[in-house]
Amino acid sequence: MRHLLRTAALMTTCFAAPALADMSPVVVELYTSQGCSSCPPADEMLTELAARDDVIALALHVDYWDYIGWVDEF
Repeated sequence: MRHLLRTAALMTTCFAAPALADMSPVVVELYTSQGCSSCPPADEMLTELAARDDVIALALHVDYWDYIGWVDEF
């Protein structure tokens, strides 16, 4: 899964190349949930991207799965 996330981030960076040419920052949004098994690696990758000067990183925590009895604390 981590490989897939890195590939997606790389593709996003490649497609954003024209925007980087004029020094505009790239916005990266991550929708994540505390109960998602794939989210911790994605959160980690977003943290790495957020350290860059040309990236605006947004993490949006969702509670989609609250209806099945598991309540997200965030």
